Amino acid sequence: MQTTLTMPAPTVKRSSLYGGLTNRFVALLVDTIILVFFYTLIFYSASSNAAHISTWDKSFQTNGFDINELIMIGKVLFFNPYFAAIHWLYYTLLESSPKQATIGKFTLGLRVTDLRGKKINLLQSNLRYFSKLLSLLPVGLGFLLILTTRRSQMFHDYFARTVVVSE
Repeated sequence: MQTTLTMPAPTVKRSSLYGGLTNRFVALLVDTIILVFFYTLIFYSASSNAAHISTWDKSFQTNGFDINELIMIGKVLFFNPYFAAIHWLYYTLLESSPKQATIGKFTLGLRVTDLRGKKINLLQSNLRYFSKLLSLLPVGLGFLLILTTRRSQMFHDYFARTVVVSE
């Protein structure tokens, strides 16, 4: 008599349909690194003053950075209208593009859609971007809303009637 060896069917773990807090946070970190890198590259290449290069040199040759130097670098880089404009254009244009995601979201397999799963338009993308400021207001509680909602939506997703889906 011949015995047949049967193997159990493989189980495939399906990821969540919606983008979770961890994936969205990692996508935010990737996007922030990309934005800061390209912004500083553009900022330094467009500058006619070479003094910032010598200050970096002196800072690394001495015992590191002073807190006043770090504050000055932060003010020069991030508290000007160019960084805000680049940040706004990056998120608004990429999330309403055919890819439906920023580079960080696309890397992690996330897409921003409307509630029916369709591509969002430029108006929804702008609403989503500017309502992120409202998500920050009460100590960032609008971002933590993702932990309690069925579709893993944050406040700005509710406001713009969008959802972040995982592929």
